Amino acid sequence: MKAFYYRLLGEDNPLLRYPELYEAALDEFSRKGFEEASLNSILKAADMSKGSLYHNFGDKFGLYLALMDIIVRRRTSFLVDALRQRSNETDFFLTIKLLVNSTIRFLRDDERLYQVLNRNLEASEELKQQLIEMFPHNPSLGFDALVRAALDDGQLDSRYSPEFISGVFKILMEHIHKLLPLDHPAQEIESVANQLVDLMQYGIAAKREGEP
Repeated sequence: MKAFYYRLLGEDNPLLRYPELYEAALDEFSRKGFEEASLNSILKAADMSKGSLYHNFGDKFGLYLALMDIIVRRRTSFLVDALRQRSNETDFFLTIKLLVNSTIRFLRDDERLYQVLNRNLEASEELKQQLIEMFPHNPSLGFDALVRAALDDGQLDSRYSPEFISGVFKILMEHIHKLLPLDHPAQEIESVANQLVDLMQYGIAAKREGEP
């Protein structure tokens, strides 16, 4: 069955041929996650028969994989654009600002895509492992490398482990929608995002007299 699932991914993803099914699946999975989502509700909204869905996607998991493939590729495109802007930039926190702003652009493109990714964080361990197997090229691995490089050249406090630092920033990325007014103008959102990164870099404690 796994070989069949792999055929759902990439340029030949069958979900690309069914826009109504894509919208119905995205609505349902973004609101409820994989386990709680109703396949019958998706099929009813898309006006598709179970026979047609099983023929094209195998089952509910196959449909979810096809949707995840589209979301992962879309998310990766935003990250790649941000890292391309980075070019030879070595300032860790400037790079983080670029990545945070790429997350905001991804969010504003269609918040449902972001919600599906976030719901996977609360999914069963079995589903998480299945997704890792199907999508092994995790963009977060590149972020881990950035953290280690910043520690090596002294930009980050060596008292903290790279795993801890990566975890803190990933939590920020995953919950940024709770901190930013996404319906506000893009320039205002970018300003708030930069303040969030400044907060991580400099903290919020006021400096006392005589402190450097």
